[in-house]
Amino acid sequence: MSDESPVPEPARHALALRIDRFLRGLERAKRQPNRRESYHLVEALDLLRDARYADGDAAMTRAERVAPLPDAAARQFGQHEPASTARLSATLDAIMRGGR
Repeated sequence: MSDESPVPEPARHALALRIDRFLRGLERAKRQPNRRESYHLVEALDLLRDARYADGDAAMTRAERVAPLPDAAARQFGQHEPASTARLSATLDAIMRGGR
């Protein structure tokens, strides 16, 4: 018996759609994500890649609410510069093409 459970496709798809909708909203607003949004979006993408969908949904909630950065990240000046919507979209596409 494998330690890995099968990938729950509906949860994976739902998280990918949520990330995509958020990025498209930024594009429609003709703006890039701010530092906080970018941090939480990158976190959501990492969690999507790792098949941690519930945690990814929580990260997206933080992005949508523009939640503060975690203390450790906030103290690292310059470490968390915002990523562009194009880069984030390309990352999402790569994750979805790669199967994880």
